Amino acid sequence: MEESLKIDPTIQYDVVPLPSQGIYYKNKKKSLRVAYLTAADENILSSPNLLESNTVIDELLRRKIIDRDIPFDEIVDEDRQAILIFLRNTAFGSEFKVTMTDPSNKKEFTTTVDLSIIKVKEFNLEADSNGEYDFFLPLSKKNIKFVFLNKKQEDEIQKIRNDISLTVVPSNTKRLEMMIKSVDGTRDLMAIYNFIQTMPIKDSQSFRRFVNENKPGLDLIVDITAPSGEKIPLLVEFGVDFFRPFYGI
Repeated sequence: MEESLKIDPTIQYDVVPLPSQGIYYKNKKKSLRVAYLTAADENILSSPNLLESNTVIDELLRRKIIDRDIPFDEIVDEDRQAILIFLRNTAFGSEFKVTMTDPSNKKEFTTTVDLSIIKVKEFNLEADSNGEYDFFLPLSKKNIKFVFLNKKQEDEIQKIRNDISLTVVPSNTKRLEMMIKSVDGTRDLMAIYNFIQTMPIKDSQSFRRFVNENKPGLDLIVDITAPSGEKIPLLVEFGVDFFRPFYGI
């Protein structure tokens, strides 16, 4: 019997749909069972060691995700965000207070965001039999096949960005190397590498924009109306402050 099926009957949980639609996972799983926050989870939210090491969120997710057929370190950020929103909404409600600055007069104001309005972005791309997607480079006039990066690959790129020993950080080209699987039908790794090194910036930017616009995930941009009436886009971010109702703030 799979570990994911062994569930304590006393645990209350719900099924959370994954924004990724399972495209990153071998089993293509599109949802996970997640337990509700309980009084015992206050120990995590108030743990000095976890707060100091900035690992509260990871520890919380490890405890609350019931299914184990997707390794925890492979769950992509978009799916983690959906689970965090579920946990917060079911524990504290969907109202999320934020403090912002009115661009018209530079005065701070506090407003409330309704997290229930956050929706999953439409994902309309169709993968081929290899799980790859198509894109046409506008300047080079070449067709490429690509994949979206999984959690481990994103973490690897982040390590490259954080490497202070590097004078020039090759994170952009490394990302392209990981994503692009063929160029005009050519799958030779060295040929793809050489092509990426000389790819026109217009092509790389067009590709990056296409990926950002079509990548599965949540639409985390919320329009806030300042007291002056001006609209301000707010990016909902996740961290310990996301659960600040627990701390009475």
